[in-house]
Amino acid sequence: MKICFITLGDIKFIATMKRAIGMAGPLLSLGWEVAIIAEDSEENRKRIAMECSEAVKIFYYQRGTAAEEVKIKTALVNEIAPDYVLFCSFSFRNRIARSKLTVKPKILIEHSELPSGIPDNKGLRRYALLALEYWSVWYADGLLCASRYLCNTYTKRAAQLLRKQLPVLYSPYAFNQDVVESPRVRLKELQETFAGKTMLVYMGTLTRNYGLFTMLQAMEMVSKERSDVILLLLGQGRHQEEAKVFVKEKQLEAQVQFLGYTPEEELSSWFAAASAFISPLNDTVQDWARCPSKIYMYIPFNKPVFTGPIGEPLEIFGEDGYYFNNNAPASLAVLISKLASGKLLPVTVNKEAHSWERRAADFSAWINSTDAVKVLRIANL
Repeated sequence: MKICFITLGDIKFIATMKRAIGMAGPLLSLGWEVAIIAEDSEENRKRIAMECSEAVKIFYYQRGTAAEEVKIKTALVNEIAPDYVLFCSFSFRNRIARSKLTVKPKILIEHSELPSGIPDNKGLRRYALLALEYWSVWYADGLLCASRYLCNTYTKRAAQLLRKQLPVLYSPYAFNQDVVESPRVRLKELQETFAGKTMLVYMGTLTRNYGLFTMLQAMEMVSKERSDVILLLLGQGRHQEEAKVFVKEKQLEAQVQFLGYTPEEELSSWFAAASAFISPLNDTVQDWARCPSKIYMYIPFNKPVFTGPIGEPLEIFGEDGYYFNNNAPASLAVLISKLASGKLLPVTVNKEAHSWERRAADFSAWINSTDAVKVLRIANL
């Protein structure tokens, strides 16, 4: 069977391509032919070269208007002639014109978040996003949902639209073993630089909503007792400058560092050197629905992950996770202090259950299952 992943944008800013490059190799090993349609950008080319073998057929397109991209992607699907098309995200820009297809692939759509549930999306924009989400239920022959919340949401929506038989697969993000095992080009340097320090790593967007000031306030509390704890912020964001002002006012410059964007080839070094990871989450629809992909990247490094007791972390770590309230910095400060004092016990996680090999195997089993195949075939008659 042949599958074509259709992706959107530059992976440096839109992370949904991770499924395509993560599952490509494992699917090849299972006998699939794999193609990826991707925007032509320096970072996309670098990441695809890093994670995909030459057996994966890559088709690059130039960024243009939404209409231009739909036209290009439709033409490429006709050229590739896959059995399955998997959209790694679905939007007015990232789709194909089914009426222009000369082939009849089965259409699968991945949902990794719920845009209509994001507080910043208000008014007419929210209704447009909600309409797009419902449209995906009509448009697709099957859905992949990266969180349990999304699975439940889209199962209900399918029933509302009289599509109860629409196949829905629970398929979170995962880690790529090749990236984990990639040369740790900076590990020795980092170990020497931060020798004797408790090294906390946050990788992501630097905004209030993502817990930026919760982490900074927790560090302010911890710094009164310990000077050997370092918070390293890997990323950028709209509240970065405001955060730097806070750090300066609280005299935390020696314990909080803003490191900006970190190249993918250096991540294994940072993760191996870290004492723990921080992944703040809020008890909101937005965070229940989204799949925090970075947590899956942290799992194979066997370090504590400080996060929220909601959504996918609860699925991964259960009741034994290291959780804090993103609205209560003191709860994070307690975890950091315990870590620095050597009082945290390791949390055992089945790493194999969260690899892209496992996701590819589950996907293939889903496609080959009698009920899913039957429904997908009926949908394309």
